[in-house]
Amino acid sequence: MPVPPISSPSNCCAPMPSIRRVSPAFLALLLALVPAMGAAQAKLADGMTIRPDDQRRLEELDASAGSALREAFASGASPDLALLAEALAGVALPPEQALERLPGEWSCRMMKLGNGVPLVVYQSFSCVVTEDGGFEKLTGSQRSKGHLHRDDGRLVYLGTGFIAGDTPPLYAELPDEISPQDMPQRVPEVGVVEITGPDRGRILFPDPYLESRMNLLALQR
Repeated sequence: MPVPPISSPSNCCAPMPSIRRVSPAFLALLLALVPAMGAAQAKLADGMTIRPDDQRRLEELDASAGSALREAFASGASPDLALLAEALAGVALPPEQALERLPGEWSCRMMKLGNGVPLVVYQSFSCVVTEDGGFEKLTGSQRSKGHLHRDDGRLVYLGTGFIAGDTPPLYAELPDEISPQDMPQRVPEVGVVEITGPDRGRILFPDPYLESRMNLLALQR
């Protein structure tokens, strides 16, 4: 039986063009555009380009925090849980007020939650925020350096995590493919910065590359 044409009075559709009628040059252009479109990156409200996976991590902050906190409060040690509860207390100030209070030196304590280790609270380290919004964790074996950005009513930190003694690249200069096993160890870090008073605050890091489900850097002066 002969095959009916694609277009007929019963389906009222125009004939589909044969792929053989598309020029090779046009096909080459389409193939070139596909990876470029796939690599498109989002931007924060202030225009800063953010890596797609870091945008995902920001969007999943509540999910990461919920999972990590359940694990921490289920099995964490009481003294550590008291420090965690203290770090989580307080409502975040609006970005404009937070930026006024941020510049200067801070005592910063890293807390790692979830992913098999309920809660680890480290000793206090030294951090600094510059007048132009630069941030750096200055002491400890695991360091971080980057910048604070405005994004839809909140402050977002984008930086590079690295090991003490290394000179890290800027966040924007990190390679597309990241492996925490590579040496020197350099990973993108994204966090939400919340200042709760003149001398207290925190940075929440959802779904970090290393070890935990969420990191919390408690800031105090």
